[in-house]
Amino acid sequence: MMEFVLSRVTVSICGLMLLAAVIVPVMGIYESKTERMESDVSDNIAKVIDSFYYSEMNEFTVAMSDILPSSSSYLEFDGHIITLTTERGEYRSGTNATVISDGSPFIYGDILRLSKKDGGVVAEKLA
Repeated sequence: MMEFVLSRVTVSICGLMLLAAVIVPVMGIYESKTERMESDVSDNIAKVIDSFYYSEMNEFTVAMSDILPSSSSYLEFDGHIITLTTERGEYRSGTNATVISDGSPFIYGDILRLSKKDGGVVAEKLA
């Protein structure tokens, strides 16, 4: 009876060690994919701004909740650079258009209006 209990304890310990060895690489893959996705969001926002800049539209309105990855994220514009800030860090992407804003961040609940003016794109909050 004692041998049976010891063999089960040994199997349980080996199983825990195997689980610990496998879970670390899996978590690393998850973190890497999440970081890559947030970087892609930043790049895609820059592409949308450039597409608007080269289009025939004069004004474009979007809810920040539709483009930001989470409610704790925010977006800042500084000339040709947009900065997406999330819980994991800052992600910068470049635009061909100069983006003019008042310098305040655009948060999850804001409505962003982009309009063309003076050879650039003006970003302003509506709400």
